[in-house]
Amino acid sequence: MPTSPSSAQLLLQLFRLQEADRHRVGRALHNQVGQSLSAIRMGAHLVQSEDDPEIRQEDLHEIIRASDEAVALVRELHATLHPPQLDSIGLDAALRAEHERLFPGAALALAALPHSLAADSALVAFRIAQTVMRAASEADNPLILVLAGDENASGAMTLDMQSDADIDRADLPLLQALAAMVDGRLDAMTGTHWRLRLPYGPTSTDPSDSA
Repeated sequence: MPTSPSSAQLLLQLFRLQEADRHRVGRALHNQVGQSLSAIRMGAHLVQSEDDPEIRQEDLHEIIRASDEAVALVRELHATLHPPQLDSIGLDAALRAEHERLFPGAALALAALPHSLAADSALVAFRIAQTVMRAASEADNPLILVLAGDENASGAMTLDMQSDADIDRADLPLLQALAAMVDGRLDAMTGTHWRLRLPYGPTSTDPSDSA
């Protein structure tokens, strides 16, 4: 029977995963955002020295185009690092946005939870789903997500992640450890179907609501 990864191995795996994300963001900042900003700077210098109104107008349009590209890239990087929907709207909205980013045009019907998860649990759920979605996208296999929350019978939130092809299991031990940190559980039901379960209880009562 194989032994489970040690804490040191999991920490090293987490470190490598974080470094891969930093490298991805750094490369995008340098190669894409940096180039867009350089184009904007160059265009601004050209506009200053251009006397022909038509050419000056073309240069201004190019500056606007490059600015729009840079803003879109920064927003995408922000969404990758921490999706704004997770805090403002909820887990289901953040998952839909990430699914659309990784699988453009692929339909995803994802029901909203009756109420929000605890902040730590929502972040863990998103990071696990994001990692699985990335693995599926690298294999060019869209991922189906099914989100459900039962605060009464089971007291659990479930997130089913299923692909047409086997999902890379390299990060499974790390993701299972992340789920366990918030008293949850991640199981590989089959090679193509993973299920995340997290505690999910009723909302706490606001003191101001009590008689």
